[in-house]
Amino acid sequence: MKTLMPLFCTVLAALSLSAGCYWTLEQRWEAFDAKRKQEIGVKTRDFYLSEWGKLTKRATTKDGGEMWTWESYGYGGAQGWKKTRIFASDGTLNDFSRDYWPKEVW
Repeated sequence: MKTLMPLFCTVLAALSLSAGCYWTLEQRWEAFDAKRKQEIGVKTRDFYLSEWGKLTKRATTKDGGEMWTWESYGYGGAQGWKKTRIFASDGTLNDFSRDYWPKEVW
């Protein structure tokens, strides 16, 4: 019993430290999406510009808003992400999308 107690404590500590960790890349992106959903109607273009820096692409939407895109590439384009934010004409976040590569295959 005395030899099992340190093992049990070690396993318990490892499990408690890993709580809240995202196991896959897709789960990390889903957490990112959940935060963005909370920002709809709240955050503005200025916020994203100050947080994420210079954007890669900009376009005007049919309703007078704007669509901004940030992109990042690594390893000769083998890895990367694209984050797109759609803003209403008053500058608040209206919608968002994202993509990343490579996708994990299990």
